[in-house]
Amino acid sequence: MESKWLAMVLLALLMFGVGWTEGCLEEESVALFRLKPFFPFIDYKTIDLGLDLDYSLDEYGYKSGEEKEGSPDCCEWQRVECNPITGRVTHLLLNLTYELQSLSLSGNFIAGCVVSFESLSSELDKLEILDLSSNHFNDSILASLSQLSSLKSLNLAENWFTGTNSNDGIKMLSKLKNLETLDLSSNSLGNNILSQLAGFTSLKSLRLQDCGLKGSIDMSEVGNLRNLKELYVMENEIESLGSVFHSNSSGLARLNKLEVLGLSYNLFNNSIFSSLGAFSKLKSLYLTGNKLKGTIHMKDFCNLINLRKLLLGGNEIESLEPSFQGKQELRLIKLEVLALDYNLFNNNIFSSLTASALPNLKFLHLDANRLNGPMHVEDLNALRNLEELTLSSNEVSECAPSKGCI
Repeated sequence: MESKWLAMVLLALLMFGVGWTEGCLEEESVALFRLKPFFPFIDYKTIDLGLDLDYSLDEYGYKSGEEKEGSPDCCEWQRVECNPITGRVTHLLLNLTYELQSLSLSGNFIAGCVVSFESLSSELDKLEILDLSSNHFNDSILASLSQLSSLKSLNLAENWFTGTNSNDGIKMLSKLKNLETLDLSSNSLGNNILSQLAGFTSLKSLRLQDCGLKGSIDMSEVGNLRNLKELYVMENEIESLGSVFHSNSSGLARLNKLEVLGLSYNLFNNSIFSSLGAFSKLKSLYLTGNKLKGTIHMKDFCNLINLRKLLLGGNEIESLEPSFQGKQELRLIKLEVLALDYNLFNNNIFSSLTASALPNLKFLHLDANRLNGPMHVEDLNALRNLEELTLSSNEVSECAPSKGCI
């Protein structure tokens, strides 16, 4: 944790530009003094010992002419350089960044116009994790980020990128051939962002939450992400994923590693299930807060044989119907978590949750439905591996344990 905070202070000070008030501001001095546990010489002051004096070097490689009692003006410190006009810190010379692997500048409201990573790329050649979320960066930073060739994880969520200006810049990030995780959430990118993602072939996790995606979106470009394991497009206004997710689409063959699909808080209706059948390796499916209604059939999930977590809360589903193939009931044998909260289920839901269909179910959430009256133990006998059942915000009544109630 200390190293991450240290990196944040170091690089932020390296990147300050001009146009601020004069003098070494208090917040800059405080930040520099907080580096003292790592660099005891940070507040050494340069003193004039004469031009002809033959300086000797101490154990850190600094001139013995450095005074060991710091000045309140950080611009006088030996390893700090300030703008001569504004007095703001422009450089901090600590020779540390060559070993930096993880850097977080999240939530500092840094503006993109004062940052260029291109000039730092040679010193950040081991940087693998960069978090720039919750700042004021715009598309001007993207070209310089594409020079950080060692990056594996890049978080650009909650900045000022827009689809009009940023798409070409984001496309440049595909130069990062080691990049495995990319978060572009909460930027106004629009549907056109998808066409800029074809070159990100090393990606394993992609987040496009709250990015202004609308209507029926073309996911064919995402089909090129052969290594993708996690895709999150939650909190948009998507109605359909398009033909790429249907079983006759060649793009699906290249998405055969997908394990997590986050579709919550969109506008999907029941037709979404016909788009998901080819994802046999899918382990988690999030469909909370959509437009699902009426009856959901188990056959809609019959190809998702590896599904472990299914979230269907916050819809208008009334029943979950078992399905049969011949005399054999279709099963989700690996499903462990089923969230059906905030729907319209009544007590009949328990007859649909059979041991043959859900033999390994451990967590069942039925909060805020239309359950009423006593819940009988026999209703749950089929779920032999159940560890947690939640029924809050229903009209379930109490009854004596002797009557087999819960």
